[in-house]
Amino acid sequence: MTAIEALNVLRAQAHAVGAPNQDTGKVRIWVYGTNRFVDVKLGRDLLYLAEGKLTFEDLEPGRAKAAAG
Repeated sequence: MTAIEALNVLRAQAHAVGAPNQDTGKVRIWVYGTNRFVDVKLGRDLLYLAEGKLTFEDLEPGRAKAAAG
């Protein structure tokens, strides 16, 4: 799956998707039905999110730190 295909999968799930920022290596995705967004790293994180291997909660800031600590 390519990044474009992953973004299209997320759009099909009714999430709003921003334009990928190649400078930061991230794309902003607004979680459907909420007022929140997550900045997702292009590459593995984006692909895993589209495939259902990661959730938005897994990618929220501070979540990885809490899991590691």
